[in-house]
Amino acid sequence: RHSTISRWDAKTKGVIDRSEAVALFSNIELIYRLNKTFLENLESNSEDVGKTFHRFALYFKMYMPYVQNHDNANALLTELRKDKRAFRNAVATQEKESVSSLPSLLILPIQRIPRYKLLLETLIKHTHDTDPAYSGLTSALDLIRKVAVHINQSINAREDAKKLREIQALFSGNVELVAPHRRFIMRQAMKKVTKHSSLVPREFFLFSDMLLYGTDDVTFSEKLRLRQTMPIDKSFLVSEVHRYGESDHLLYVSSSVKNITISFENEADKEKWRAALTKCMEDRRKKIGFNYVRRGSQLLKQQNGQNLIQKVETGPIFTSYSYGTAAEEAAKTDPEFYKQMHSIDLTRKYFESLNRQTKEYFREQQALVKVSSQFAIKLKGETVGLSEMPWYRALDSTSSMVAVHSHEMLRWKSVSELLIDSITWLLKGPVAKAENKKNNYAKHANELQQAKKNLEAAKKKKKNEPKKLNAASEAMSATEREYKAAKAAAIQEVKAMNFAIRKGFVSKLKLFVQVQADFHKDCYHDIRQCWTQVNKVEQENADTNFGFSFPITEMSSGSLNSDANNSTRVARPESSDSKHVNTIGS
Repeated sequence: RHSTISRWDAKTKGVIDRSEAVALFSNIELIYRLNKTFLENLESNSEDVGKTFHRFALYFKMYMPYVQNHDNANALLTELRKDKRAFRNAVATQEKESVSSLPSLLILPIQRIPRYKLLLETLIKHTHDTDPAYSGLTSALDLIRKVAVHINQSINAREDAKKLREIQALFSGNVELVAPHRRFIMRQAMKKVTKHSSLVPREFFLFSDMLLYGTDDVTFSEKLRLRQTMPIDKSFLVSEVHRYGESDHLLYVSSSVKNITISFENEADKEKWRAALTKCMEDRRKKIGFNYVRRGSQLLKQQNGQNLIQKVETGPIFTSYSYGTAAEEAAKTDPEFYKQMHSIDLTRKYFESLNRQTKEYFREQQALVKVSSQFAIKLKGETVGLSEMPWYRALDSTSSMVAVHSHEMLRWKSVSELLIDSITWLLKGPVAKAENKKNNYAKHANELQQAKKNLEAAKKKKKNEPKKLNAASEAMSATEREYKAAKAAAIQEVKAMNFAIRKGFVSKLKLFVQVQADFHKDCYHDIRQCWTQVNKVEQENADTNFGFSFPITEMSSGSLNSDANNSTRVARPESSDSKHVNTIGS
């Protein structure tokens, strides 16, 4: 290969300048000298090929600059052939004399490492594991594989950076997207739900560490205007959301800087984005040290201790309707149906009360986040001249802990918003529909009672007129069919209501418990760290005595779990309708 390269150099001398030659061939001379030395060692130590490969394996990372430059080299080659006749003639002459064209020669170094890997795999396949050279070959193969992975990662990183620059060029203004750790995941035009429940078009971009969206820039028609970047951090959450009167294909996305609801055209797009967002969220939390476990799932399944009881009185079920007592009397003849109708009233009272409590909890969380953030800033104080003080380092560590956890409390606030949305949707949607079917049943029960009275009155008349009697009988039969259909529809709607609660609300409760559990575990870890810093100050200042100690050794994860278990005791109504209560509170 060296003689071929020399002939190329001689033919193209004076045709292209030195900078173009470097851009075209990169570090090929360095690669040539490495392989020349490698070949000499192989020939002098042919009995132990694995040892020679092992010694040179890490040096093969020299191929990385060449591999990264290959696309640029091909682009330059095309440009030189187009713009420089002398170069084009030199290449044509050389290709007549050589067995290989210039593009085929440029690709050979890139194929070298994979071929080394295949060579070692073939040698190992035909070498018995008891052979002295076997261990050297396997060790060399492991190193060559690592080098190949390293080179591939560098190629991927270069491609990622190229893609980031292309996306960055789509935006007007000073938008910086290129970062070493960032990867582009996907892009799609979707709609964002505004505060007034209207839909506005947005262009969404998902990266490995953030979600951003933009709109068309009115100043630069071909550019996008960046509207918001949402970092994928500890506060990032993704959940399905139901809102009354809006699209069924909604995702709620919250972060430390912004909470949004995205509307999708279809279920497939929604599931695709939810899977991608969730994967990015979990990968990111692993990198930043977030203890992401399924503690919430475990807590929901545990039922240690007795639940607090809150009795709910509703009285007769159908007295609120203006159809008399017919529906109440008819429903009591079917105890199971009566329980189902009773569950509608129970459910509305339960969720109306919960909605009021959740809104109050949400307001308290907002105030707590604000006060906690201000306290962290005040606690940190003035840094000038104090950074060397041991006591100030303890205060600084404590203020950092408070700041971090005030940031974490944003996740609570986001879940509370989800709960409020979910409850509103349930009350205006499934519960309201069940009440309408119940009302319709009451109406038909009253009509059936009236039809029976009309039939009895027709039979009691002294002059029985067959036509009137048949008409009353047919009216009674039709009314009875409508009554049975209304009853079946009411039963079906109660089942749909319970299913909607399981799908649209219990999943939010699960998320809420999971956030709480993760928060408290993080609190426990950070308190230990802060107390360690305080103890260091106590040791450095022998004259200072804080007068108390933190029993780190006594507090274990078991005690934390016990506290977490006790915190999940939720009050729920007592009712003979145990199935309904289990549906709501399970």
